This record gives sequence, C-alpha cells and structure tokens, in this order.
Amino acid sequence: MIKLFFETLSMIVIGLVTGAFAGGLVFGKGMGGAMIGGGTGAALLALLTMLFHFMKWDKAKMKYASTSLLPGALIGGSQLLGFGAKGAVIFGFCNAIIYSTLIHKMVENHVNKERYVLYHGHYLILFLLGSIGTFVAINVIGIIDHLVNFNKAAMELPFYLTNLAVVVVALLIYATGVLIKKRKQETWPQAVQASRNMSFILAAIIAVLMVVFTCTHLGMVSLDGVVRRVAGLVLPYGVGVFLPLSFGYLLASNKHRPVMGAVFSLVGGSLILLVGISVAPMLLLPGSGLMWAGLVIGMVMMMLSILSMAKPETHLFTGCLIIICSILSFIGAAGGLVVGGLLGLIGGTFIAAWNGVLSKTGSNDHDLSKRPKDIPTVNSNTITG
Repeated sequence: MIKLFFETLSMIVIGLVTGAFAGGLVFGKGMGGAMIGGGTGAALLALLTMLFHFMKWDKAKMKYASTSLLPGALIGGSQLLGFGAKGAVIFGFCNAIIYSTLIHKMVENHVNKERYVLYHGHYLILFLLGSIGTFVAINVIGIIDHLVNFNKAAMELPFYLTNLAVVVVALLIYATGVLIKKRKQETWPQAVQASRNMSFILAAIIAVLMVVFTCTHLGMVSLDGVVRRVAGLVLPYGVGVFLPLSFGYLLASNKHRPVMGAVFSLVGGSLILLVGISVAPMLLLPGSGLMWAGLVIGMVMMMLSILSMAKPETHLFTGCLIIICSILSFIGAAGGLVVGGLLGLIGGTFIAAWNGVLSKTGSNDHDLSKRPKDIPTVNSNTITG
C-alpha cells in the first residue's frame, strides 16, 4: 500500500502540472482553465493508477504516456514550429505513443541487460527533467535564432566551401565511428562493414544539407526558417528524452565505478572553471587576490573526477578532496555561481560514499594455479587384519 500511495502521489503531481498547462495555455482559458485542467488531470491519473493496480494491469505504458504529454506539448506548441494549440495537442499525443511503445521497450530491454536501473521516483524524474530540459532547450534555441542570422552567414560563405565543410565533418564522424567499431572487431574491413548503416545515414544527411544550401543560395528557401524548425524539433526532443533517462544509465554504470558522483563533480568543476576563465583577464591587476582560485580549483576537481572513474579504489581519497575543493571554491570563485560548488559537494559525497563492486582481477586464479594438485588416492597393497 505504501508503494501504491507514492505511485498515486507521483501521478497526481504529473496530472496536476500537465492539466494546468493544457487548460491555461494550450486552450487559452487563463487561471480558471489551469485550475480546472490541473484538478481534472490529477484526478484522472489517480483513478487510472488505482484501476490499473487493482485490475493487475501493466502500469508502465500508462506511466510513460503520462510523463511524455507535457514535453510533447511544449515542442508542438512552441513558436519555433509555429503550429500553435493544435500542434501542442498533436505532438503531446504523438509523444505519448512513442514513449509508451518505443521508449518503454528500450528501457525494458536495457533493464534486462543490466544497462539501466529503475529507481524510486523514476517516472516523476522522467516527467520533471523531461519537461524542464525541453523548456530550456526551446528557449536557448529561440535566443540563438534571434542572435544569429544563418541565412546571411550562408550567403556570405562560398557555395563550395559550405558543402566541403559538411563533407569533412561527416567524414570525421564516420572515421570516429569506425575507430570505435574497431575496438570490437578483429580487422579494419570488419569495422567498416559494421559501420555500414552509419555511412548510409551520413550520406543521406549530406545530401539533404547540400540540397538545403543549394536552395538557400538560389533564394528558394530561407535557411533561418529551416534551422529554426529542425533544431526546434530535434534538439528539445533529444534533451527531453536523454536527460531524464541518463540517471538510469548512470546508476547502472555506478555499480563498478563512481560514475554518478563523477558526473556531478565534473559539471560542478566545469562551472567553477568557467568562472575562473571569465575573470582571468584581471589576474595580473593589483589586488586580484584569490581570483586565480577558479582556474586552479576547477581543473583540480575535473582531474579528480576523472581519476575516480579511472581508479575506483581511490574513491574515498578523491571524494574527500573534491568536497574540500568545492568548499574552497566559494571563497575564491563564488562557488561557480553557487551551482558549481553545490554540485561539487554532492558529487564528492557520492564518490566518497560509493560502495560498488570493484572489477575482479585474475590474481585469485593465478594463486590457485600455484597450489599443489591434490594427490590421487592409491589402492594400498598392505594387508590389514
């Protein structure tokens, strides 16, 4: 019953936020519509959770569909795509279908292969991080779209140089993929054969980009509109899917290495390093004081984070040092705008408290090989009696 209570509470929160967004913004009914929509969504998901529990139906598909409605509505209703309220409704339901089928099967498959961990509050985290990540990605793309004139930049560059840059980038991606495949294959031809699907995908992308650039130079399409719609669809959806799912994959990897804490401290160290870089021009001025601390502490935290993953047996030492560096960052680097220092503290604590399983070596087998073999029993010819 306790598990059912928390499941129902999570669904109530998801239904409340999703319904409020639908009633207040998608259907444009203001505060009253938000209250009615939130209450209706919360009650509906609570009833569905209870019904699926007592009827002993599989609740996973229903939960995945519920968590994905709001991220899909945010993408479909954004100004980047320009579909309005109809786009929000269509994309919301399409996203629910994708999550309840493809994403659900992918996660289930990876759980069986021990690549993903289902943790407490899994669906609520999927909903919150998916919605926040999608919202932030949409706004970042909108800001970049207002700052950069892609159409003007494409027209100023020579046509052949633009296409050549696309081909070179695609070849670099393909070469990297072949190198990764080579680690699992014996010969280079086998690695190239294993990367065949990737080569077809890259060739199709190159062809599409060349057509777009050609049409842009001929004045047939506006590159700004193409970039706005493609980026407004692909990037928010990618962030909304992979950001919340990353916790399950990190927890699965955390069994053998302190990956979760290392990621937190890496992000925290990066923010502290960025603060140090921003004040670097003032380091030579008189009275600079501890302005150098951001550069040093940020780099040390990142190095310690990488060391904790490369040498998991040093987790207690590296975790404690990361905690100390995070505290010192508040003195000389404003804690990486506070967020970096807090992430460093959390990551250092996770690393120091890590209790995973270290990879086994072959030392035990080597020792066993040196032991004397058991002497077989031999029938004695001695007569007893």
